[in-house]
Amino acid sequence: MKICYRGRRKEYRAIVAKTIEPKELGLAGVLQLARVDRQIGAEGKLNQTWLVTSRAPAQLSEPAWLKIEQQRWGVENRTHHTLDVTHREDESRVRQPNAAAVLGVLRRLSNALKQVWAKGRPKRESTSRDWVEQNQLNRRSAINLITRQTPLG
Repeated sequence: MKICYRGRRKEYRAIVAKTIEPKELGLAGVLQLARVDRQIGAEGKLNQTWLVTSRAPAQLSEPAWLKIEQQRWGVENRTHHTLDVTHREDESRVRQPNAAAVLGVLRRLSNALKQVWAKGRPKRESTSRDWVEQNQLNRRSAINLITRQTPLG
C-alpha cells in the first residue's frame, strides 16, 4: 500500500496484479490484470479501478504500475482541467460533431499559445485567467504568437 498526501488529506493506494492468459479475458495480448484500490482520507469512499496490460510482470512490477496509474492523472490535471476551467469545455452545448472537433482544436491551440505566452513570466501572473483576460479582446497578440519569426521553444 502506498500513502501520499493530497493537500492535508491522506490518499491510500494499493494494487493487486495477476498474470493471466489472453483467452481468460478475451483480449489479445493481455498478460496482466490489476485492481487499484484508492481511498482519500480515512472516511473516504473506496474506489476500484481495473487495468490490463500486455507487459509481463518482469517488465511491469506492481509498484511501477501503481506509479504509471497515478501519473495518468497528470493529463487530466494539466490538460483537461485547463480546458474545463478556462474554456468551460464541459459546459459546451455544441452537439454537431464537426463543430465540436473544430472547437476542441481551437481550445487546445489556445492552451498551447498560453504556455508559450507564460514562459518567463512569474507564476502568479501567468494563469489561464490572465491569458484569457489579456487576449480575449486582443486577438492580434495571439496572431503575433503564431506568425512570429523566432521559434516558440
